[in-house]
Amino acid sequence: MNMSNEFLRLMAAHQDLALATSVDNTPHVRIVNFVYAEEKKIVYFATFPDNAKVGEIDANHTVSFTTIPHDGGTAHVRAVGTAAKSKRSIFDLADRFTAKIPGYDETIAAVGDALIVYEITFPTATVTIDMEHSGTVTI
Repeated sequence: MNMSNEFLRLMAAHQDLALATSVDNTPHVRIVNFVYAEEKKIVYFATFPDNAKVGEIDANHTVSFTTIPHDGGTAHVRAVGTAAKSKRSIFDLADRFTAKIPGYDETIAAVGDALIVYEITFPTATVTIDMEHSGTVTI
């Protein structure tokens, strides 16, 4: 089983990830929509500027995430990386988000001007397909 191919498959198939931040040794986890830009090797997610995670990322750029399967299976991707505010806007990434997430065009139309985009870079990821198939891929 080629874990690099499985990584790309899961990053394309999964719409949500559990994003973990930590400030003052207190962890915080929330679910966010995301897209993965394979050519840039970056995860993008959007949020509102007054959301708690914005301050948490400003205080500590180290984050971790786990993709969330919605197909009844348990295959997922986990990684530790660095989050930073992106120079790209939700409008720059609209085609990616709307192609992946049904109805996201309505979100962009309604609140796109208020959203800010963050990007996560990470050197490696752990891909777990099932109890017998897992491995680490270099990004």
